[in-house]
Amino acid sequence: MKTRNLKLFFTHQLFFQFSDSMLAIALPIFIYQLFNSISAVFMFHFSWNVIHTILVIPVFNLAMKLKNPKYFMALGMGFYVTSLYLFGQAAESPQLIYPATITFALYISFYWMIRHWFFSVNSSYERMGKQVSSLAIMSMAVGFFAPIVAGGLSFFFSFNLTFILGAFTALFGIIPILMFNAPHHKDTFTWKKVSKIMKQPELKALRPAYLLEGVNFNFGKDTWLLAFAIFVGTILDLGILVGATTLIAAFLTWLMGHWFDQRKRKNILTKVTTLRTVTIFLYTSVFFFPNLAYVWVIESLNRLTLSMRMTVTDSYLYALSNKIHPIHFNLNREILLSISRFLSTGCMAIAFLFLPAEALWVFLGIGAFTNLGWLTLKKVDHLLH
Repeated sequence: MKTRNLKLFFTHQLFFQFSDSMLAIALPIFIYQLFNSISAVFMFHFSWNVIHTILVIPVFNLAMKLKNPKYFMALGMGFYVTSLYLFGQAAESPQLIYPATITFALYISFYWMIRHWFFSVNSSYERMGKQVSSLAIMSMAVGFFAPIVAGGLSFFFSFNLTFILGAFTALFGIIPILMFNAPHHKDTFTWKKVSKIMKQPELKALRPAYLLEGVNFNFGKDTWLLAFAIFVGTILDLGILVGATTLIAAFLTWLMGHWFDQRKRKNILTKVTTLRTVTIFLYTSVFFFPNLAYVWVIESLNRLTLSMRMTVTDSYLYALSNKIHPIHFNLNREILLSISRFLSTGCMAIAFLFLPAEALWVFLGIGAFTNLGWLTLKKVDHLLH
């Protein structure tokens, strides 16, 4: 049954990844252009993170209490499709960004916690690296086409068309979810109980990794996309750049997963994390050399190091989740990430009310060092022996 569930999960991922990869490229630039404000982009992220932090535990409890977690995951995809539709309509009616933010927060709350739990309980601990790298390679294969399509549609036609295609593709991703055989978990969780869970030594040791990853998500991802769109090139240039360099990374992703299963984890983690930190910091040099050819070199290094780092850290996280407790682990992860993201996005939203766009490069440079938080995974590596 686990094998069947994973095959269905991989099928879902094909459709979802295509849509999500398009959204990742288009959404921050769309919001920036819609309001002519960098602050608006981070205020959007701040808003949905606050809502998600409030909802994540009640939604998960309800999903398990009603004994149908897969339907909650499917409902999350329904909220995702609704968000894409509203984003598209916001081009003509900017006030629709507010209900779009709410439905986006509902999508995050209903979909991601259950998704992580589902993969954790259905994956094989002994082959975790290979399974995670296979999922990553599949995602990157789709990620080659999706950014190029998003960039082309948004540049030559409209952002609305990009969002519509993303919504249409995501609808097909709901079908495999409805075919999951995902038994519920009998426990329920209150904030008091979750607080005790988060104090468990093996989970507490992971706190720096999650808190810094939440900061990195904001200081590194949308910060770079906005800096590129403002100072370097068009969204078409960005789509081609991200798509092509994503394909380059596929082989190393497979290799990282293979090495992970051979128990070379700690050395790989150190090397990959250090390389990733240096690569992100190199992005700041684009401020002095805003040349597309130079950016191709930096982005190629970025995609290589990102794929390597994500394969290693995701393998760690799913393996630890499998070993410790899938629900305890993922509740700890979601709550810490949410807190970190809404605090960092709130700070950035306020900061860019006063700072010029050039400050994006400063935040990008600071964000590079947040990758070092992943080195705290070494503290719990002994659990995987």
